[in-house]
Amino acid sequence: MEVVAEVVSVSCSEKVETSLPRLGKCEVCGFHDAKYTCPRCEVKTCSLKCNKIHKLEVECNGSRDKTKFLPLNKFSNMDFESDYKLLENISESMDIIKKKFGRRHMEPNQISAHLFKLRNAAQQRQTKLKFLPYKFVRHRNNTTQFHYKTNCIMWHIEWIFVNADNLRLSDARVPETEKLGTVVSKYLLKQEDSVLQEKLQYYQAADISGLKLYLKAEQKSGKKFYELDYTLSLKENLAKKLIIEYPTIHVMLKDHGNGYAVIDSDEEDANNLTEDYKTGNEVIENLIKRAESDESLYKSLKNLLFISEYSDEEHPE
Repeated sequence: MEVVAEVVSVSCSEKVETSLPRLGKCEVCGFHDAKYTCPRCEVKTCSLKCNKIHKLEVECNGSRDKTKFLPLNKFSNMDFESDYKLLENISESMDIIKKKFGRRHMEPNQISAHLFKLRNAAQQRQTKLKFLPYKFVRHRNNTTQFHYKTNCIMWHIEWIFVNADNLRLSDARVPETEKLGTVVSKYLLKQEDSVLQEKLQYYQAADISGLKLYLKAEQKSGKKFYELDYTLSLKENLAKKLIIEYPTIHVMLKDHGNGYAVIDSDEEDANNLTEDYKTGNEVIENLIKRAESDESLYKSLKNLLFISEYSDEEHPE
C-alpha cells in the first residue's frame, strides 16, 4: 500500500508541473497568467484592464490586420478564408461606389457626354479646354456648362484679387458674351459684407480703368500670363488660349502689375488649338526639346506633370 501511494504522489506532481499556462505570463502586468492574445499585435494579456492599458501604450485598436503579411508555412485554411472574404468585401464596395457615382468612375482618358460637347464648343471658339480627374477639387468646383439651344458657354470664373491678400472669389455660369469689365465691376461697388468691403476698398478706389487683368498661361515654363482686355467679351479674351477646367483671372492694381511675365496669345502653339490630346510621351518629348535651348526648364519639369498650379487640390474627403 505504501508503494502504491508513492507512485500516485509522483504522478500527481508531474501533472502539476506540465499544466503550465499555455500563453505564459501577462506581458502588461507580468504577474498573472495570460488569457488573451491581441488579434493585431499579438500582445498577451490577463484581463480587460491590462488589455486597455496595452492599447493605450502602443496605440493599438485591437482589430486584426487583414493585410498583414504571412509566410506560406504559417498560412492556414482560416487565413485563406479570411482573404477570400476580404476580396468579396472589396468587390461589393466597388459595386456600391459605381452605382452611387455612375459615370464619374470612368477611365482616366474618358470624359462624360456633356464635357465632350463643352470641349468641342470651346474648340470651335479657338479655346483649348482640358479637364482634371474627378477627384480634383478644381474639377468638382467647375460649374461651366454649354447650352446647346442657345449655343452659349456659361463659364465658371475664379477671381484672385492679388492686392487684397490673394482674395479668391468666384462667379458661376457667366455668359461668354458678357464683357469682362462688366463681370468684374460688381466687385468694385460697395459690398454688404464689411470684411469683403475692407479688402476691396483699394480696388474700388482705382475703378476698372486702374486695374489690370491677367490669365495664367498653362503649359508654359515658369509663371507666364496673358493680359486680358476688360472692354472685350469673355469669349474674345479666351480665344487662342488653353484653359484648365475654368479661367482663373488675377486682378491687379495697375501700378503693381509690373512683376507679371506677360506673353501674347499668338505665342500659343497652333498645334495645341487644332490637334487632339497628345500622349504623355509626346508631351515629355516636347518638353525635352525645349530644354535643349533652355536649361532652366529641367528644374521645372516636375511642375509640368499636371500642367496646372491647381493640380494638387485633391478631394479632401
